[in-house]
Amino acid sequence: MLLEYQNQDSTQTLGEAIEEYQRYLTYMGRNVLTDAVSDDDSIWLYHDATHAIFGQDTTIEDETALDVWVIFGTTFSWKLLRKYQHVPEIGNLGKAVTFKMGALFLPKLYWRNKGVLWRVIQHSRRMKKKWPLKLPPELLTKTLKELREEYGITILTDKEKTPTRVTEFDYSVVSKMT
Repeated sequence: MLLEYQNQDSTQTLGEAIEEYQRYLTYMGRNVLTDAVSDDDSIWLYHDATHAIFGQDTTIEDETALDVWVIFGTTFSWKLLRKYQHVPEIGNLGKAVTFKMGALFLPKLYWRNKGVLWRVIQHSRRMKKKWPLKLPPELLTKTLKELREEYGITILTDKEKTPTRVTEFDYSVVSKMT
């Protein structure tokens, strides 16, 4: 399923792309996670924005690629990433993956997708400037085309995103763990 935000020259605003990504989550039967009003950092907004700006969907391979985009292509902070890791849904996902797939699943997943991950590193190194993980609100009204040109972001093509072997993993196991 090709989403408009996965088009390099999409004229959607970042805000519209995030909404499309969230509709896609709903369509896939997944929960759209939101930040608490009292939270200083909008972890889920930042996360959803990275899916939109880097053109990634929610397959386990795209989530893996997004991890690498965040590390090499954003102005992330370890403090913010640690905060993200302490979100209950992320902890539940980690438990579900370990329970269902075994402790070696994630290292194997990264290894199996090393070609894709290397392409992400190459793309991120060609960026003009790093994407702000802590998202300034004014970026929500700019188009993806403008933002990708400004930051020098070239999203992966379908061919570049194809892993060596697709991983079978059902996210619904998370809901069974909670």
